[in-house]
Amino acid sequence: MLHYKAFTSDMAHGDIVALEQMVNAWLEDAHPLVHTMTQSPYGSGTIVSFLYELEDEQGERVATALAEATEIVSATEPQMSMQDTLMMTLLPQMELPY
Repeated sequence: MLHYKAFTSDMAHGDIVALEQMVNAWLEDAHPLVHTMTQSPYGSGTIVSFLYELEDEQGERVATALAEATEIVSATEPQMSMQDTLMMTLLPQMELPY
């Protein structure tokens, strides 16, 4: 499951270095699998946003993806490599807007 986390420069009283340290501390503590990171203007400051998975969820998803990739590779033509198939199964599933 994807989670959302945001840090604003207001949280660090406008100090960009303190904001960077807050983000780094969170990354070090949580060990998230970051899918998307964006940095945007926020009033007179900055907001840094993350879409991520938790570490324990990563293991489950990777194990499932590995099992699916093994099944696909054994059922397809030899030109499809295990690495390519595993990458396809690890990509987040999304629905296109049209």
